[in-house]
Amino acid sequence: MLKGAWLRHTFLPDDVGRGIGWSYTNMAAYAPNLEGLYIWILDDDDLCIRPTFYNDLLDITEAHNPDVIMVKMDHGPRGILPNKSWGKRPVQGDIGCSAYVVRREVWQAHAKYFSADYAGDFSFIASIFAAHYNIRWYNVIASRVQQIGLGKPEQAHRERV
Repeated sequence: MLKGAWLRHTFLPDDVGRGIGWSYTNMAAYAPNLEGLYIWILDDDDLCIRPTFYNDLLDITEAHNPDVIMVKMDHGPRGILPNKSWGKRPVQGDIGCSAYVVRREVWQAHAKYFSADYAGDFSFIASIFAAHYNIRWYNVIASRVQQIGLGKPEQAHRERV
């Protein structure tokens, strides 16, 4: 596999502070334009903390060719996600965008499930699990949240509009 074909960066900036609902809607709308083999979402308040993550993903995809790679994320005061659902179908409130890496074609097919509500990340991955794709579980913490807005930016934007 060509390593260069794997890696692309896409930024969907929200300079106004419209928040997670807007970003989920925007990600769904942008899905047809995505490039690369797999998609991993890092929200603006998430940070990749595993220096070897890219090479780890290359090894996993070469060895197992999964449609989805599940990892863990440190969600600060909410703990490690997914925790109670690790190794099983995700549950709402126990998942985040940076807890999964998805093959581009699968991501594009399910992007419509990224709804404008705060649980769009769950709706998206739940739709993928319901379709029974090849899922590989990789038990590492790949990212950490730097701050948690819990919808406050969205509320502030609604009040300004």
